[in-house]
Amino acid sequence: MIRTGSDQKLTEPGEADQQAKDLKRLLAKAEQQIRKLQEKVADQKQQIRELQAQAKHEAGLAAEREELKAEIADLKGEIKELTRANREHVEKIETFRAENVKLKAGAKVPPPSRVGAQTDLRGSPQPLLS
Repeated sequence: MIRTGSDQKLTEPGEADQQAKDLKRLLAKAEQQIRKLQEKVADQKQQIRELQAQAKHEAGLAAEREELKAEIADLKGEIKELTRANREHVEKIETFRAENVKLKAGAKVPPPSRVGAQTDLRGSPQPLLS
C-alpha cells in the first residue's frame, strides 16, 4: 500500500466494490425503513383525523344532550305549572257545579195551584169567572 496525503488506506478494487455493494444494501434497507415509517406516519395521521372527527361529532352530541336536558327540565317545570293550574280549574268547576245545583234547587217554583185557576183546552190559564 502506498500512503498518500490522507490517513485513509488504499483498498483493493474488489474490496471497494464489496464496500459499495454493502453500502447500497444498507442504503436500500434504510430507504425501505423510511418508506415503512412514512406509511406508518400517514396511517397515524389518518387515524388522528378520524379520531378528531369522531371527537368533534361526540362533542356535538354532548352539546345536544345538554340542550335536551335543559329543555326537559323546562318542560317538567311547565308540566308542574299546568298541573297546578288544571287542579285550580277543576276546583273552580266543582265549586260552580255545586253552586249551580243550589241555584237550580232554589229556583224551582212550585207549579201554579189549580184551585184558583182554570185552563182552556190548550192548557193556558183562564181567568176565573165570578
